Amino acid sequence: MATFGLVTLWVAFGAALVSIATLLIGHAQGPKKGEPLTNIGYLATFAAAGALTISILIMVFAFFREDFTLQYVVENHSTDVSGLSWLYKLSGVWAGREGSFLFWTWLVSVFTAYIAWKRMEITDALSNMGIMISNVVLALFSVGMLFSESNAPFTATRSSWIDPTTHKLIGEAAGFGMNPLLEHWAMTIHPPVLFIGYAGMTIPFAFALAALIVKDGSSTWISIVDRVTVFSWLFLGAGIGLGAIWAYAVLGWGGYWGWDPVESGSLLPWLTGVALVHSMTVYKRRDGFKRWAILLASVTFSLVVLGTFITRSGIVQSAHTFAADPVSYDLFLSMILGAVGISVALLIARWDVFAGNDEFEALTSKEGAYYFNNVIMLVAALLVAYLTISPAVPKALPFGHTSVPPATYDAVARPVGVVYLAILAFCPFLAWRRTDWATVWKRMQIPLAAAAVIFALLIAEWVTTLKPIYDYMITQNTDAGRKFIAAGPAWYYHALAILGFLVASVLIANTVWLFIDGARKRAEARGEGFFAALWSILTKARGQSGGYLAHIGMGIIMIGLVGSAMYVQDETFMVQDKPGTTFKMADYTFAYQGVSESTLPNGNAVSETHLVVTRNGKRVGTMDPGMTVYTNLSTQSKTRLDAKMISNPLRDIFVVFQGGANDNQIVFNVKINPLIWFTWGGFILLLFGTALAVWPRRALREVATSGHQAKAA
Repeated sequence: MATFGLVTLWVAFGAALVSIATLLIGHAQGPKKGEPLTNIGYLATFAAAGALTISILIMVFAFFREDFTLQYVVENHSTDVSGLSWLYKLSGVWAGREGSFLFWTWLVSVFTAYIAWKRMEITDALSNMGIMISNVVLALFSVGMLFSESNAPFTATRSSWIDPTTHKLIGEAAGFGMNPLLEHWAMTIHPPVLFIGYAGMTIPFAFALAALIVKDGSSTWISIVDRVTVFSWLFLGAGIGLGAIWAYAVLGWGGYWGWDPVESGSLLPWLTGVALVHSMTVYKRRDGFKRWAILLASVTFSLVVLGTFITRSGIVQSAHTFAADPVSYDLFLSMILGAVGISVALLIARWDVFAGNDEFEALTSKEGAYYFNNVIMLVAALLVAYLTISPAVPKALPFGHTSVPPATYDAVARPVGVVYLAILAFCPFLAWRRTDWATVWKRMQIPLAAAAVIFALLIAEWVTTLKPIYDYMITQNTDAGRKFIAAGPAWYYHALAILGFLVASVLIANTVWLFIDGARKRAEARGEGFFAALWSILTKARGQSGGYLAHIGMGIIMIGLVGSAMYVQDETFMVQDKPGTTFKMADYTFAYQGVSESTLPNGNAVSETHLVVTRNGKRVGTMDPGMTVYTNLSTQSKTRLDAKMISNPLRDIFVVFQGGANDNQIVFNVKINPLIWFTWGGFILLLFGTALAVWPRRALREVATSGHQAKAA
């Protein structure tokens, strides 16, 4: 099995090299003379994808058969006995270092083969160079697996780990297996979704660089990659969100974002992806922001690679990073510097070719809003990237050799987020080049009135729930209480929260009004009913409608972030291990009913406590927070905290059983997370809007036609 898998990797690597060579030589010979070689390049692309598909199938087969002849299976197999055990077997494919790299490489090959299939009848210079560059990325990833022992997925298991008679694991290997923290539905889905986003961002980079190579300043490359780009950005966002759900439900700390280096690494390309998607829109519609699009495509890809550089190079320490590997360090650092360096150098050389309609007469115009969007997202991503790798930065530089605490990120991200959403709130009402403010004011009177109503409701929640939590927490001599004080003066803290609510209210109301006003005008012009007109807008203008829905989602997320990230009540209680004992938090009373112990068929020990929760004397529900101790694991985290929640639209009651203490006491950590439903709901709407925007809206033939036109030109 190990040998067969290794052969498939060498075949994929060889096919990628053949594709690179034939596409380059075919390009040099010209479209007619070089066509035979070019066709070989496309076929080699399909061969690479086919070989890597076999590699993945081998790994899947090995996990479901529990084929311990592969070391990777030994180290990452699941011992779960629940109804989801089949899912955890599948997720073993991407649960560890080697498998996740193989999975990512396979996805790059699939995206490359998809584009090659779309463009095979055209084989214009732009397509050929774009596919060639994608194969360069694929070849470099293959190098990472073939020439680094740490990344090699098909290493044979040492004989001392397997009983030759029973074929079961023995010795130290008997305690190997998947980290139990990964055995959760969100974590089984999170990595592949994120990797789809990572792999897809190879395509806009490849075609942006191809456009530079062939000196094609038209929007053809955008037409080829725009849907792949939005699709990949959608999956990046979905992956980040699934990771947040996993952190909230499994890790037991009651939060969903802690600015861990690996978390930040996944956020970086999403931020610049926002700017890239918007720049592509201007590129297509206004023939502008061409240089921005080229630059952002390259930076986004580089930040994707930076994310895995952080995870695999050992430069930053985190619970989610792998051990240091010199091959990974050299390979990924070279890819980061090479992608940006080559793109910037070529962009400077082709500066006039990519001149566009970027002029605008006032910053308060659509162009100005797009410009600020790009600057904010790019600067934010580069700043977060710098702070993330600051432990590896020379001490002479700011924050050098320093691990930046989460509070520092929050101090920057919160005001920047408010400013950014303010731009989103007003951008649709601005005009191209220069805005007539009298017209804008006339259009915005109704939505601003609606925003005032939303804002008033949020202020009522702030007065009755959020501010009292703040006032209480700053009196507590605990780490949680001190975090509130360390975040700055109370007036600034509250002002930032209120501004966040205000901007979110305006963004939601303004964007909803765009749908209402558009449907009303369409209904009057075409004699349709209002809802029929609204449905037509949603289904026919999918790009714009999806973008507006995404903006509404971001406004809703802002409401959730203010509550669930800034006003969390957090307390720890030591309770007598005696049924009937009660403890109180805010207006909730928790009655301890006892603890039950059990042993699973695989030997794992489960402790489960039982609580009855009342609020102002009325029963709210029951909770059974517990923990699972993995008795058979020797090398991974042995304890998983099984948090429980009572959830309603305005708050979550989050309880974690943290184990026993002295004097026959047990410990509970309890959090009240206000408005967290808005975070999850806004995230879902953001994904839905993005999915609507990327939904197919034109036939392949039309893209092909644009390619023929560009080729003829």
